[in-house]
Parts: sequence; C-alpha cells; structure tokens
Amino acid sequence: MATVRLVAGKGGVGKTTVASALALHAAGRGERVLLVSTDPTGALGQIFPGVGDEVREVAPGLEVVELTRRAVLARWRERFGEEVYRVLRSLLPVERDVLDYLEGVPGLEEEFLLSYLLDALDSGRYDRVVWDAAPTAGTLALLEAQALFYDHLTQAHRLYLKLQGYLKGADPTPLIEGWRALTGRILAMLRERTRAWVVAQPERLPVVQGLELMAALDRFGIALERAVLNRVLPEDACPGCAFYEAKAREQRRWARRWREESPVPVRELPEFAAAPLEPRALEAVARRLVAEPEGDPRA
Repeated sequence: MATVRLVAGKGGVGKTTVASALALHAAGRGERVLLVSTDPTGALGQIFPGVGDEVREVAPGLEVVELTRRAVLARWRERFGEEVYRVLRSLLPVERDVLDYLEGVPGLEEEFLLSYLLDALDSGRYDRVVWDAAPTAGTLALLEAQALFYDHLTQAHRLYLKLQGYLKGADPTPLIEGWRALTGRILAMLRERTRAWVVAQPERLPVVQGLELMAALDRFGIALERAVLNRVLPEDACPGCAFYEAKAREQRRWARRWREESPVPVRELPEFAAAPLEPRALEAVARRLVAEPEGDPRA
C-alpha cells in the first residue's frame, strides 16, 4: 500500500531540503515517488527549477508538484462546484459567483489539498508520496480543520434531515454525504498511512515549536518516524573564534533538549558551506537521514 511521508517543522529550518533528499533517495531505490510541496514560500523551485502546479518528472522515478491555492480551489470547483451551485440555486436566489464566496469557507482549501494526496496514493501510480508541508502553524491549522470539517458536515446532514419537510428544492444529502465520505477517507489516510518527520535547527524557537508539533501530531493520530536536527555546527568549526564557540555552545544546549525530549530517533545534519541543492549533495544528505546508527535503542 502506498504511504505518505510528511516532512514538517518551522519555516526556514530545511524542511524542503529534507523532503527532497528523502524523495530522491526513495526514487533511487526503485520506488515511484511523488514529491508534493504545500509550502507557500515556493522553496522547492530552488532545488527543482521550473516546478509548478502541474506534475513534472525531475529524475527517474521522481515526479514533483508545487500545489498553489489556485490549483487546489480549481480541484474543488471541478469536483463539487456545479453540484453545490445547483443545490444553492434551488434554495436561494443566488448567481454563479456565490462559488467565489464559498471558496473562502474555513477548511475547504485544506480539504482539497489533502484530497490531492489521497488521489495520488489511490491512483496506483506511486509507491510513496513525500509531502513537504507548510510551516508549523499552517500544518497544525490544516489538521485541525479536517477534524472540524468532518464534524460540521455531520451536523449539516442532521440539520437538513430535521428541516427537509420545510425546504423545497434539490436534495443536498448526496452532496453532504459525498463530501463527508471524502473527509473521512482523508482522516483515515492521515492516521493510517502517514509517517511524519519533524525538522528543527538547534535554536530555541525551532526546537520548541518542533517538540510542540510532534506532540500535536501524536494527539491527532499521525505516527512519528524521525526527528531531524539540521545545520549543526561542528565543535571545531573555528577554534579560537569567540563568536562561533558561543554559537556552538548555544546549539549544544538546544540539541540536547531535542534529543532528550524527542519521542523518536534523531538524525543530525551539519551546517553545509553551501546549500545542498544538487542531486549528489541531496543523496549525501539522504544517507545521513536514513542511516541507522549503532546504539540507538529507538532506531
């Protein structure tokens, strides 16, 4: 069964680098991989120039797409737009531009973003989907929206059943039930077929947010797989340089907390002289990420 590898963390900590390295490594092992970015910063284009909201093959076995809000909402219109308009039109004097208003409904964009991942998994085209998620707050909001959306759709159906004798027009039950079923499948995908890698740098805010994110993912029911500590300075980076020695000491403090409080094995990446953007450099990153060091009881 195809699975999702979710890569998440605070913005700017190297999520996209980690996601790209893992995706390239999996493709190199013969898996059919789709790398999906929902990070609005567009960082994926720095590694794979020209990537956009259409799937593109960038290496043997690896396809990449950068989902935009425009592309996600276009999927919603294609899948439900006409049916929503037909039901509303039968109940209220509305015009087609009501769909523009509905695109702002909380949870709608998140719903169809995740439905893209679900469709990719179920297409039979891929063995693995690697998901480069939005920064921490966006990831948490997305997950919370799914649970709320499912509850609201359940309540909407119950409300309609109570009022259907007073309403004239098209029956919205198939629409509500179809939407609710989709949300249920998305929640099952997240809780049964998704494994999370959380990325941080050895600094206060990334570590604190990363630990909070791991706790939130666990509460939501998403399994944690690895915690990554990125951009770690070597202790001998600059002997006798007061600035680097102080920075390394501060890093060691937060690195220690990350290791001690992480509920899953930690993988560390050094501070590279240049960003690892080329395939060979990313493969070197991947080898560090997937290595199973001796002596780690959780590995």
